[in-house]
Amino acid sequence: MLNIPDKALYNRRIPKNKFYQQIGTDTKLEKKFTDEIERITWKYKLSKDTVNLGPTEDVEEIQIFEISLKEKYISQEILENIDRAIPYPIIYILRYDDNVKLAIAYKERNKIDENKMVVHSYYQSDWIKEDELKIDILKGLDLKDVYDNIIRQLLPIESTPEDDIEELIELNQIREQLEKEISKLEGKIKREKQFNKKVDLNIQLQKKKKELKELRNNLGGPR
Repeated sequence: MLNIPDKALYNRRIPKNKFYQQIGTDTKLEKKFTDEIERITWKYKLSKDTVNLGPTEDVEEIQIFEISLKEKYISQEILENIDRAIPYPIIYILRYDDNVKLAIAYKERNKIDENKMVVHSYYQSDWIKEDELKIDILKGLDLKDVYDNIIRQLLPIESTPEDDIEELIELNQIREQLEKEISKLEGKIKREKQFNKKVDLNIQLQKKKKELKELRNNLGGPR
């Protein structure tokens, strides 16, 4: 499915309570773990020893976790909790029946405490049949390249290996914010009864739509 060398196979099951025990009294998150997840498997370790790609200061290893789900959904809080507990980038293979999707967080080490991770945002593929999943995992000269290229392939904007990943993420966040503002304005226009206010809101809406169109043109449009 991912064309990863057998040498990188780790294949160890991790008890769910290993993660939610660390969060103390957050019973809501504990319930999400038990209600949504069937099992968690530490599937692969990508490192210098297993895939012959060098580490960098930012990315020493990359882990691949396979999470079997009870339903075709997982709360982002679960992924955030796992990502904060593991000080390496994690590629998630989310599995429900014969459907899979990939997810990964853009995260970095806490500048104050290097043992902690700061999770910024998540990028995911669509749900597809397992035999249809094709993504170039081991693409790059080192593990940082591999990490950046996985995110690049999951970003909903077109890019090239030469594009700076942080700039791409920032542009994608701007795109998401504009889409939220457009949706909010459209809702306000539907609810507004006064004609003058409706006109003002529509002017704002057209301005935001123009900004989004220009951004999409610059990015090559959504996939």
